Amino acid sequence: MKDHDEARQPESGATEPAEDDVGALRAQLDEARSQADEQRGKAETYLDLAQRAQADFQNFKRRTEQERERTVKDANAALLRGLLPALDDLDLALDQVPAELREHTWAQGMSLIGQKLQRSLEQQGLSRIGAEGEEFDPQIHEAVAYEEHPEYAEGQVAQVYHPGYTLHERVLRPAQVTVARAGAGSTASGTARLTRERQDGEPEQSHATTDTF
Repeated sequence: MKDHDEARQPESGATEPAEDDVGALRAQLDEARSQADEQRGKAETYLDLAQRAQADFQNFKRRTEQERERTVKDANAALLRGLLPALDDLDLALDQVPAELREHTWAQGMSLIGQKLQRSLEQQGLSRIGAEGEEFDPQIHEAVAYEEHPEYAEGQVAQVYHPGYTLHERVLRPAQVTVARAGAGSTASGTARLTRERQDGEPEQSHATTDTF
């Protein structure tokens, strides 16, 4: 019996190192998990910072592009605004060509030049505004006179003296027009109404409105 007990003692003693190994492994696993959680937190922080930096860069890029486009549009507007008087003179010259010379080659050539110039300007975003019969709009019209007109109702554009122009829906120059009125008795009321429309619709610029030139 004694020999048998002595033979079993090593087996019971062998379990103690195994339990120590399990405890050590558990400690290592806990430490590894803690480090993994720490690294995961750092990765999430870095990812958030990277996403914020990317968003800030996209916003900066968009603002820079918008400022560049605004600068280009302002430069184009200044250039085209300077060309408008020459365009007016060309239109006036073509309108004043005598009837007997309208079929002449040089007159037709000038007309073609004017048409090509107009198309080129339209491709850059320039549009002509102001037409007889449309309602007076202080945003795009400059009233230079009132007149009684048999065809147009009060408040309609009776005549366009100088066309206006817009560049990409931005008014470069309002159209100079006369406005129809109902009759001589309505001059004062019509003038007051037009003045109110001007004050409401175009506060930054004041144009004189008179009954005659």
